[in-house]
Amino acid sequence: MKITFMKFIFISCVMMINTVQSQQIDFPRNQHKDSVSLAIYMPVMAKKIIPLYKKTGNSDYKDNLFRVKLVAKDYKSLTPLLREIAQEEYGDSTKLRALGIAFRWYGNTMMSNPKSQAAINESFEKQFAKLYPTFDAEGKLMVDQYYEKDLKQLKNDLDTKLKNIAGKDKISIDDAVKLCRFYCSYIVFSSTLPKAKEMLKAIDEAKYISDENVVLTMKDGGTIALTIVRPKNAETPLPVILKYNIYAGSDKADCKEAASKGYVGIVANTRGKRLSKDDIEPFEHDAKDAYEIIDWISRQSWCNGKIGMFGGSYLGFSQWSAAKYKHPALKTIVPQVSVGVGIDYPMHNGVFMSYMLRWIHFVSNNKLIDMGDFGDENHWNKTFKDYYTSGTPFRQLDNTEGRSNTLFQRWLSHPTYDSFWQNMTPQKEEFANIDIPILTTTGYYDDDQLGAMYYYKQYQKWNKNDNYYLIIGPYDHSGAQGYPKTSLNDYKIDEVANIPIQEIVYQWFDYTLKGGPKPEILKDKINYQLMGANIWQHAPSLEKMHNDELTFYISNGNKLTTIAGNTDMFVPQEINFKDRSDYKASSDNNYCGFAAIEPKTLPEDKNLMVLESEPLTEPLAITGNAKAYFDIEINKKDLDITFQLYEKKPDGTYFALSNNLERASLAKDRYERKLLIPNQKQNIPFENNFMACRQLQKGSRIVILLGVNKSADWQINYGTGKDVSDESIKDADEPLRIKWFTSSKFVIPVTK
Repeated sequence: MKITFMKFIFISCVMMINTVQSQQIDFPRNQHKDSVSLAIYMPVMAKKIIPLYKKTGNSDYKDNLFRVKLVAKDYKSLTPLLREIAQEEYGDSTKLRALGIAFRWYGNTMMSNPKSQAAINESFEKQFAKLYPTFDAEGKLMVDQYYEKDLKQLKNDLDTKLKNIAGKDKISIDDAVKLCRFYCSYIVFSSTLPKAKEMLKAIDEAKYISDENVVLTMKDGGTIALTIVRPKNAETPLPVILKYNIYAGSDKADCKEAASKGYVGIVANTRGKRLSKDDIEPFEHDAKDAYEIIDWISRQSWCNGKIGMFGGSYLGFSQWSAAKYKHPALKTIVPQVSVGVGIDYPMHNGVFMSYMLRWIHFVSNNKLIDMGDFGDENHWNKTFKDYYTSGTPFRQLDNTEGRSNTLFQRWLSHPTYDSFWQNMTPQKEEFANIDIPILTTTGYYDDDQLGAMYYYKQYQKWNKNDNYYLIIGPYDHSGAQGYPKTSLNDYKIDEVANIPIQEIVYQWFDYTLKGGPKPEILKDKINYQLMGANIWQHAPSLEKMHNDELTFYISNGNKLTTIAGNTDMFVPQEINFKDRSDYKASSDNNYCGFAAIEPKTLPEDKNLMVLESEPLTEPLAITGNAKAYFDIEINKKDLDITFQLYEKKPDGTYFALSNNLERASLAKDRYERKLLIPNQKQNIPFENNFMACRQLQKGSRIVILLGVNKSADWQINYGTGKDVSDESIKDADEPLRIKWFTSSKFVIPVTK
């Protein structure tokens, strides 16, 4: 569950900086001993950074450069750079005129060299009054979100970063850029936020009736904080758009977006967040709390009895939690890039991820979110590296990080999909009881695609209504819940894929809650963009997306063949879990583990073997998720299998399609671990894989990277059969030996 909780790169605070520029830059400790010396030296340092900071395949390079230039007081370059970012990132520099506007207004103000805060306020007020009325609804929403900041939190984030580099006279270029980001946000909003809030409040009072201080008490005594915004000119009760959000802090802007479109906008913060005094326990209370929240809303005089929900990631999960005990007033949900709790987060196909600890601190350190902690990529990379290189048990990761964590330990105590996880979302017949229309959006490179598709498949298995629509395209976790990026690192998406998902969501609400027309893109239940063909395809079901299958078998010589091998033949592989020389730092700039979507060469990993097919004799399209059925024999009781799928294009370069892993002992039953029998041949299904839809050329080859997970990003399964969280490098005396029998097969859905 990669966290992107706002819509645009300048709104999102998550630091996505590739830590590859190790060059050092002077930052004498006496220059940041206090706020005065820091203010003097930061522009000096920023000017030194600009010629040294190079683009390294990072899609956020210009975003970072923008912040550095602002700190360097190069104000004239800001507006042209913003236009470039809008065009390159989202394919539209005209519609996104409000992108970065808070920073641009500050830069324009400072160009006049104001001598006092009063002068700053006067200049800012003139710009605001001139431009704000010219923005469309989305532009005004962006302005709202920029100024829904907490100065205390921004100062804490900056102080956290300064604390991390205290005592140093030199820092890396990456650390310097990150510091500029935190410093940039603090100086911009400390100068302009009070005046902006004052002006926005006057606008709001003329258009809306707002209440940010509603606290509901649940039947068990727990409390939930609500923010409510209603159109002031409403003469009759209205339908309600509800977001159920753990990422407290930008609540009013979200509510105003709904109110500006003729709805009552409400954000309910998860129990424990914002004004709630309860403990923060993500996922655990949302299902039962949701029913009581919706019940209260439905009884208010301004509600017409129709409530719709939307949002992405955790907010996608929270909608499914609301559907578990569905209230009659809940008329539709739009779960986007939904976390499949217990399915793909915090464990992914049975394998716990290191990232879970970072996320826990992000949402539970305070009543809002802790960007200073979350954005300290160096700290988290060091934590995960120390865990990996030392070989300590995964259960000790919180102590390795330096803070024992109750939530982390609680989650680890539930390593299968047991009642702890099941109680959070619909199960079996509860899916059958969902009688409302649903729209889901996800992406081929969405880290939570498996979660989104889990709910879809469970609904199809148990529910006979089939009132469920899906949109999927070449989107990452952020793009699939709002505004797609035109490029994912090195891959430029097809032109037709750049659709306004946020607008489609509100078209859906108009359709389901107000009787308007169905969104044009929903021509059938499954709506998917075929990468490489620049077209959208539509199908009534996942099964109807393809009309054929390619079946490949493992062959000696690292080949994929269409002919099944002798059942006694195998390809051997050995994994040395004692070897820790292969450590690789993770990056926040990867998409589903891919640093590049169109790499010239395959990534090197000695724990993965490369299997390659013969060239395709005709063009065809991959349209669905590949599955595998492994006949294997190992000398241990378990293993975590890694599977990556690529197209090798006729020119010898590659296209990354899907990347996945799964615990073998849970492959047949996620509810109960079934250990493998050492030195005995057995079949392992590998079916819960990422979907990708891609037009392949004649002459392309299918390439599969197959092996075993051994990474700082995940638990390491040493195969003893003990709880994997308790295993350590002490259990690695004997290497893992695998026999991949040539009867093992890969089944890839295709359309000819």
